[in-house]
Amino acid sequence: MKRNMILAVAALTALSGCGTTSVFDRERPDEFAVTRAKPIEVPKDFTLPPPQEGAPRPQDGDTKTQVLDAMFGGTAPAPRS
Repeated sequence: MKRNMILAVAALTALSGCGTTSVFDRERPDEFAVTRAKPIEVPKDFTLPPPQEGAPRPQDGDTKTQVLDAMFGGTAPAPRS
């Protein structure tokens, strides 16, 4: 009798995860709304200038200066007083 009760409670506990209630309901992604990504395309005009000897490498340099140049158009903003 006790064993049957334990098995019944365990079965009900395991099956409770299959149902939904408003308290535990969550948003799930729509598995039918998935689309394929476009393939990567190589540009038709893929001509790069050859590297010049003695020129600085683009990956070298101060990262902070490069970020400020990219954000503010080449010159860092003047410090505020």
